[in-house]
Amino acid sequence: MIMKITHLNGWMNKTAQLLTLCLLPLSILSQELPLDPSIRTGKLHNGLTFFIKENQKPEKRMALKLVINAGSILEEDDQQGLAHFLEHMAFNGTEHFEKQELVDFLEGIGMRFGPELNAYTSFDETVYDLELPTDDSEIMEKAFLVLQDWASAISFDPEEIDKERGVVKEEWRLRQGAQQRIQEKQFEALLYQSQYADRLPIGKMNIVETAPREAFLRYYRKWYRPDLMAVVAVGDFDADKIEAQIRKYFAPLESEHRDAGRPVYNVPDHEQTLFSIATDPELQASLIQIAYKQPHTEALTVEDYRQQLVESLYTIMLNTRLMEKTQQADPPYLQAFIGKASFVRPTDAFLQGAVVRENAYEKGLRALLQEEQRVRRDGFLQSELDRAKAMLLRSYEQAYLERDKRESRSLANEYQRHYLAGEAVPGIAREREIANQSVPDITLEETVNAAREWMTTQNRVILFSAPEKEGIRVPTEEELLAIIKQVESEELEAYDDGVTDAPLVENLPEPGSIVSEKHHAATDVTTLLLSNGIKVLIKSTDFQNDQILFQATSPGGYSLVDDDVFVPASTASTVVAQGGIGEFSAVALQKKLSGKVASAQAFVGSQLEGLSGSCSTKDLETMMQLIHLRFTSPRKDEETYQSLLVGMRENIKNRLNSPGAVFSDAVSKKLYGDHPRHQPATMEWLDKWDMDVSHRIYRERFADANDFTFFFVGNIDLKVLKPLLNQYIGTLPTLETEEKGRFNGDLPAKGKLEVTVHKGLEPKATVSIRFHGEREWKDSYRYPLQSAVEALNIRLREELREDQGGVYGVRASGGISRWPKATFSSGISFGCDPEKADELIQLALDVIEELRTEGPDEELLTKIKESHLRSYEKNIKENGFWLNNLMFRTRHGLPLDGILTYPEKPKNLTAEDIQESLSHYFDSTNQLIAKLLPEKQENQTEQE
Repeated sequence: MIMKITHLNGWMNKTAQLLTLCLLPLSILSQELPLDPSIRTGKLHNGLTFFIKENQKPEKRMALKLVINAGSILEEDDQQGLAHFLEHMAFNGTEHFEKQELVDFLEGIGMRFGPELNAYTSFDETVYDLELPTDDSEIMEKAFLVLQDWASAISFDPEEIDKERGVVKEEWRLRQGAQQRIQEKQFEALLYQSQYADRLPIGKMNIVETAPREAFLRYYRKWYRPDLMAVVAVGDFDADKIEAQIRKYFAPLESEHRDAGRPVYNVPDHEQTLFSIATDPELQASLIQIAYKQPHTEALTVEDYRQQLVESLYTIMLNTRLMEKTQQADPPYLQAFIGKASFVRPTDAFLQGAVVRENAYEKGLRALLQEEQRVRRDGFLQSELDRAKAMLLRSYEQAYLERDKRESRSLANEYQRHYLAGEAVPGIAREREIANQSVPDITLEETVNAAREWMTTQNRVILFSAPEKEGIRVPTEEELLAIIKQVESEELEAYDDGVTDAPLVENLPEPGSIVSEKHHAATDVTTLLLSNGIKVLIKSTDFQNDQILFQATSPGGYSLVDDDVFVPASTASTVVAQGGIGEFSAVALQKKLSGKVASAQAFVGSQLEGLSGSCSTKDLETMMQLIHLRFTSPRKDEETYQSLLVGMRENIKNRLNSPGAVFSDAVSKKLYGDHPRHQPATMEWLDKWDMDVSHRIYRERFADANDFTFFFVGNIDLKVLKPLLNQYIGTLPTLETEEKGRFNGDLPAKGKLEVTVHKGLEPKATVSIRFHGEREWKDSYRYPLQSAVEALNIRLREELREDQGGVYGVRASGGISRWPKATFSSGISFGCDPEKADELIQLALDVIEELRTEGPDEELLTKIKESHLRSYEKNIKENGFWLNNLMFRTRHGLPLDGILTYPEKPKNLTAEDIQESLSHYFDSTNQLIAKLLPEKQENQTEQE
């Protein structure tokens, strides 16, 4: 269901039900929500269900899923972790694709492992995902053969099982840390006395490391059955042909366990309030949550759907109130939220939560509960409800306008949820119709009562987590219950909405004018020069029906400030945004923009300053007003600035509890020493913040719009845009100066460097290998480097993961910069067993050397070319792709035609190009090898 907000399910409130009956005829309310008639669905004789929908976004692509209604919840005691492990084995050999042939086939047609070839296992399901081209019938035929093999013919080669054990353990290892330790403790309460508490999908490592092939087969044969499967196909294809393929490949499947059923496990009720109060030395913040568990429900009728709309309004309004408190100079909490969550299939939870300051859990919890209590007593204000209604209806309107531009993958995910959990899928037209009929008549009384049946003492779980260190005060169960009880009887002031009817822009300046206009025929880009010297590039597209993207940039950034004001310069974007614009605080601005889809945020970066944002077509003028105000009317707000400092101070207090933060600081120290532009976030760093200086630098950076270039891409009507450009962009202040970024002496240290940090309780390592240096910048160097990185990613995955079982994931990266100096930076990173870190580092360096000396073979070269061509084929139809490429090519003085001639690059790519690029950009002359290892027994942090 397109507009369903999954955290807003719930029971029908009796008062709301009575009110509903007065507003809509009972015959309409009781109507069941039908399946969208554009979806073709059916069930084969063996019980397999299919969903097919023709969809042209993206073109020449289809999203294909095999959905198994079975996950870790169905494992036997000796299989814990094998549902997930089995999913891994699906990529390591099947009847028709031996060992790595399946991945080789998909990469050979341009699909990438991860983004377009993936799978996941949860408590209740296992899902395999493919995205593949539809312009080749042989490829599509083979894709269904892949799905058939996954469903019935995984090989479970003993050798491959043993190799994959290490990969699964590395996936488990990556998850270890403070959050995982806390989560496991909280699951004991949230999943109290349920099968779910004993069947976490990652399983038990002693079973993963030793399970025999027979245990895999036993699970596979029992639960991978046609009657527990669905095939979902959404894309740019002929539905008749897709249905024929499904019948051809899946009708022959049978199972000896067809009548075995599928057990359903529930989370038992409990009358008493359960608690999880836990601390951990690596946590960085304190969090308190209250979960009210309840059976999962779906909206099956119009009446159900209407109640979800009521609950959505309640959530929008209360979250807005909670957010406002974070803007106080002395906020009671750092963040707060309420909403519904579904964490296992049979059970939802209504959550209240707050990130609180150190030893301030009482203040935070009290403030969180007070706002809900205030609503119970006084209700919401009509102004709040009007804004929430406008926001909700606008979201439906925008989804409806984009109904033919929705991504196939998103639709496929929706049909998957329909099959697994019964989510209604009536289609956006019907959903919008229900919303337009229902939302205007929803009353304040209904929204007040929305949560009354959610928050009860039955099935309540209170969760508290905090850093473990000296001086931290941890609440008792009795103290937390006492706070909740006290709030119920407190006297509370009435809520003040604090809204204003003032216009965004009070006095419009005299419009500027367009002094020249040029049209670039090949790319269909129009370039305008405004009377104040600002250049504007416009690309009108039909890729989305209701989207316009923009960005504006100017050279300089905070590279132009002196080192002694670097900190307030580098934090200027954050500080200024916190204050709002014009006469509107950040909170007031959010209220003013309710029901509109428009944004414009400013930034001051290292070499550029600028703005970025987006809007719907009907809110274009609002976005232009925001742009104008970001330039001309940044707003100082001492209260919200103090709130920002409070949050930063709390973050810094426990930042170094995180092993990753200590590691990052050590790497930066080794590369940049004490350079003032590369210092970590400490209390001394925070002391250098200065609101006045930040605003001064911001105003300096945006005082001269003359050297800004604006880019607009989307569904743009030039006749509408031009007068708005004259009014809001053509009137921006200009000083007719030219600036460019400058070099501030912060090149990374040269030579072969090493860093080893011992920090962290878990037996895991993080490895980072970096290469850097200076080299003349040329556009012609960029594509070979991109290809070299692609080659490394494939070969490193094959060697470190598939052959050695030493990592779960490994990533190569690389880039070149032109300003302020022509430099490059590249590297490799992965997590692993600390005992194997040095061995895997050497193996990674060997892979680089092998590609440098021997070059990629023809198969690997073909994979790279196909991947880039297929990505381009998809990206050329995206607004974001055009925006980024227009910006890049304009800034670097490159012809716009290069956007269209990109396919020539992969076609002409050679193995020698990749070898040469690796020789330059993965050269060990300037190399850093950094390792994050667990703490030593003496619990010391060592940096070498």
